[in-house]
Amino acid sequence: MTGVVAAVAAGGLVTDHPGATPPMTYNVLLRVPGSLGTPTVVRGTLQNTVGGRRTAAQRPTLSLFLCPGATLRGIAYWLLRKAKPSGAPDPTPYDEMRVATALWAWNRDYLAALGGPAGWRTGLWLPLPVEVDAGGAQWVTDWETVGGWADQLPSPLGAALDTPAQHLPLPEPAVLSTEVAAWLSGRDLDDVADVVARDLVGNPFEAVFRILEILRQVAADDAGDAVDLAAAVTNGLATWELSTLASVTAGHGVLRRLWSLVGPSSDGDAEDARDLLGPALGLTRTGSGVWQPPDVLGPTVIPDELTALPPAPPVKGRKPAPQGLVTPWKVAAENPGGRHSMMLGRDLCIGVTDSYTQKNGTSWTGPAYVGRLDPAQFIQDNAAAIGFTTDAERARLRVVELIAPNEGRLDAARGADKGTLSTGIQQWSAHLNEELPVLLARFKRVAPDHYDLFFGMYGLQPEPWWRVDGKEAAAEVADPAAVRAANPEAFDAAGAAKQGKEYALRYATLFQVRPGGGRVRLAEPPDSVVEVLPRHAFFGVTKQGKAYTVAPEWCARIRLASLCSLPYNLVQVWTAVWRFERLARQPLGKATLIVRGRPYRIRDFSVSEYGAALMIDQHINAPFWVTAAIDRAIDRTERAIARMPEPVRTELRPFDEGTSGPLRAQWLRLFQINYLAERDLVGKADRDMRITGLHDRFDKDHNWTGLDPEPGSFAGWVGP
Repeated sequence: MTGVVAAVAAGGLVTDHPGATPPMTYNVLLRVPGSLGTPTVVRGTLQNTVGGRRTAAQRPTLSLFLCPGATLRGIAYWLLRKAKPSGAPDPTPYDEMRVATALWAWNRDYLAALGGPAGWRTGLWLPLPVEVDAGGAQWVTDWETVGGWADQLPSPLGAALDTPAQHLPLPEPAVLSTEVAAWLSGRDLDDVADVVARDLVGNPFEAVFRILEILRQVAADDAGDAVDLAAAVTNGLATWELSTLASVTAGHGVLRRLWSLVGPSSDGDAEDARDLLGPALGLTRTGSGVWQPPDVLGPTVIPDELTALPPAPPVKGRKPAPQGLVTPWKVAAENPGGRHSMMLGRDLCIGVTDSYTQKNGTSWTGPAYVGRLDPAQFIQDNAAAIGFTTDAERARLRVVELIAPNEGRLDAARGADKGTLSTGIQQWSAHLNEELPVLLARFKRVAPDHYDLFFGMYGLQPEPWWRVDGKEAAAEVADPAAVRAANPEAFDAAGAAKQGKEYALRYATLFQVRPGGGRVRLAEPPDSVVEVLPRHAFFGVTKQGKAYTVAPEWCARIRLASLCSLPYNLVQVWTAVWRFERLARQPLGKATLIVRGRPYRIRDFSVSEYGAALMIDQHINAPFWVTAAIDRAIDRTERAIARMPEPVRTELRPFDEGTSGPLRAQWLRLFQINYLAERDLVGKADRDMRITGLHDRFDKDHNWTGLDPEPGSFAGWVGP
């Protein structure tokens, strides 16, 4: 029994609630073309005697998108009450059965093209025999006539009337890419456009990832063909279809991608497509007739997401099901327990509700989930795409891979502390401009189509940025020269942005693109938060007294990106390895890093795999505390040596007098132990234990099993 079927069964269609129709069976998202005010429902002659897609000459109809759990019988129950003509008698169970069957009969050709009963899934776009007339002021139907259509089916649907819409599967990126490449091979562009349009109108939620991959592969092969394909798909859709698609997240995301292809083109078909997509998305047109891109001026159309499966109604005498995560969970699918949220039609686990109290006494509560995608497996499976070839890159990657269990999985997401939204294998957080804003800006550069689908559609735009006097530059428009100066590794000598893993940003900020408005910078919050600031509010933070609550949506969005986007996870790995450069440049603050009168660099203390892992682990969790911990470990090491007798004290000297060489291995071995003791970070005991376990498991003959503690074993530092 699937999760949805089990949930519907738990709702008690027969046993627990005799005669009841649980809300989960009519869990739908209604779409009304040209909706104006509250309509009057009247009985009248239906002009559309066949369901499915209609032409512009036909009277428009209501339609809906299936949400998890929806059944034909449940929809009929709901529809007979939602669109009940004035004075009509109350519907009976027999009426509900007849209308449920008629819904299928009326749409049978349309549904057959979408897979028949197998296509009864979340996100299916189902036309309804309720017509809109009088400019939207009237809904016209005739349920007696509709019920008669049930006799048109050659065989009864039977149990299919109570089959719930199933959850959509999450696509596996590598498999999807291979399947699309095989499907495109030898297929002409007109055929591709026809299939894309059919699937988009049939179930945009099921088709969204496949359509984006088709457009991506066509564009990679021939940019002109991608423009032609986008124009053909758009121009083949009716205006009401485009408007309805734009009103839901999956359809909106696809239309934005079509826009990105036809927007810059001067081709006539592309211009026609722009004039269709602009009004559908609610884009702004200047006085000269130029449409403004949605990442510059936000669309006025705000898309809706499908609703999650409603909880089963309580049953007297039965305890409610436990709400925690199902453990252990080793299945390559979403955990059925815990909190859930819908994104692009996918039901996603976002873990449990967690809380954390900051040093200033504020408490933060929200979802928290460690994730399920193993970064080590991803690194091994995608070594070629990751593209690290130098010894330094590989040395850094090895440490990143080994300590990943200390940090998080690829799809980890947390909204339960002042970080507001933390995610991924290094807990990149939204409250610091060196963290999540940098990750997102790199992702946008590498895969703008993926970025727009997962994040841009919701008004979030990252920008490479710069500081003035140590603080985020208070400007609303980027200064290209200042951006390049603040991020020198991300640009070539001519000032052009680099590609792929070479686009290594140091600093970025976030902007909100408001619906119907322009871009507003979401400034980095201060370290001690005492109010909800614009960046917090954008990510759904609310406040009552000293208690802050983080909404769940962004945890789901960022999890979906890691589950469905190969480029996003590549950027995670590249950015994780780049952290070693951040560590090397970490400001000292009040620390000195002086050993017996000699100044040293951070990298001079982390020349073993174990030492590098200890420092990078603290930098991930508490970057501003690293240098102070090094200073304390230096002091602790020196005090310990001072208590030792000769010749041990001399043997443990940090350097040889009269030389300017590196710190001696004997001194560094003792320093590592003291740094482990002195480093301060959240969850210290567990983190220390896991990294020390890697130290203890190191085996020179099978050295991938642990971290080498010997100074000089880490080859990740470049240059003298």
